[in-house]
Amino acid sequence: MRTPLLSLALVASLLATAQINLGSMMPKGSGAGMSVEDDNDPFVPNSFVGSFRMESHMYKNDVEEKNSPVTMRYWSTAEQTLIKTELPDQKGDEMRMLTDLKGKWQYMLLTDTKGKKTAIKSKKKKVTVKEDPARVEPKVTMTDETKVIEGHTCQQIIVESEKGTWIGWVAKDMPAPFTDMSRNVKTGDPGLTQRMAQIQGFPLEFQWVDANGKDRMVCYMLDVQLTPPTESLFSLDGYEVTEMPSMSFGQ
Repeated sequence: MRTPLLSLALVASLLATAQINLGSMMPKGSGAGMSVEDDNDPFVPNSFVGSFRMESHMYKNDVEEKNSPVTMRYWSTAEQTLIKTELPDQKGDEMRMLTDLKGKWQYMLLTDTKGKKTAIKSKKKKVTVKEDPARVEPKVTMTDETKVIEGHTCQQIIVESEKGTWIGWVAKDMPAPFTDMSRNVKTGDPGLTQRMAQIQGFPLEFQWVDANGKDRMVCYMLDVQLTPPTESLFSLDGYEVTEMPSMSFGQ
C-alpha cells in the first residue's frame, strides 16, 4: 500500500520519535534525500500530554489483510514519549520505544518470554527528509461536515493528491501528538510544515484510499486520555541497560 501525504508524515514522525532504525525499514533506494544524525536541537516539551491507542485496519479489494489490525499504544509526558506496537497473534519478546526528549536519549525496551528486561540505549536522532520539488501540491478541503467522536466534535478534512485521498475527522479542541512528532522531522521543503499546519487538531478517525482503488487504510484513535500517564511506565528499573554507539546515515 502506498502511504498518503499525511499518513507518511505521521509515520515518519512516529519513527523519528521512537528512533526505530529507519535505514533497515526503508525500501531500497528510498534513503536518497534523507539523513539521520544526532539531535542537538534545543529541548522543546511535548504539547500533547496523555495517552491513546491507534488501531489501523488495512484492506485490499475491501478484504481486510491478514496482518490487520495493527495497534500502536502511545504515552506522553512533557519530556518523554513511549510507544508500543502490537500485531495480531503476536508472540515472543515484547518491545517498546522510549524517547527522552530532554536528555536526548532513546531506549529500545525488550522483555523476553522469561521476563528478562533489556534496554538498548542510543543517542536521540534527528531525521531530515527532502521532498521532490516537482511534486504536485495536494488539495486540502475543510468541509462543514462534523461528527462527535468520544465526546469531541470533529470536522471533516479531505486531502486529495495524485496518490489517493485522505479523509479525516479532526478534533480541533485537542492538541495532537503528531504536532510534537513533526518537530523531529526536519524537511528541505518548508511547504510541508505549512501544509501540516492546515490540519490543526487531533484526527480521531481517518482513512486513506489509494488511487489504485484497491488499497485502503482506516485508523481509529481510541481510549484517548489528556491526563499525564503514570511515571512508572517510563521507569528503567529492572532493566539491564546497554549503550549503543552513535551512528548517522543518509545525505
